[in-house]
Amino acid sequence: MGDQSTYEYFVKATQPYTPERPSSLWRRSADEWEFLSLLDWGWHKVKGTIEHVPGPGALHPVTAGRAAELEADRQGWVTYWAFYSSERRWRAGKGPTTVVRRRRSPERIFDETFMQGDVWEPDSAIFEAFDARQTNPPHLEEITVEEAERLLQELRGVMGATQL
Repeated sequence: MGDQSTYEYFVKATQPYTPERPSSLWRRSADEWEFLSLLDWGWHKVKGTIEHVPGPGALHPVTAGRAAELEADRQGWVTYWAFYSSERRWRAGKGPTTVVRRRRSPERIFDETFMQGDVWEPDSAIFEAFDARQTNPPHLEEITVEEAERLLQELRGVMGATQL
């Protein structure tokens, strides 16, 4: 994480997020702001990367120690869902066919589906599930990382698939 003493750390926590389970991690040294990318797990300068720092009401100060804990816990930033091809199949008791996940990083939202060939690939399944314009969207049930791991082991025989 580098020299923590030169930074002040903040978490972004607007509904439904909380300071204990924030949506992003930020730091400031003098007037220079940086954010932790949830895509490459590195720190990036705000200037030239994204439009702006979240407003003061959204940012909550945290200690350097808490920031280090949050930075180290990559899974804490990821949401997983069991994927069903439709709500009708889910209601009929059919099992999920795979797992999807989302990382909501300050520079962009990154959605992936665990695909054939046992790889995570960018996909629009999460967007489609929440898009009201869809006529037969997939159905998603939010699950923990442990449940995602178990489900992928059961469906594909793969262990360690949720590692980031």
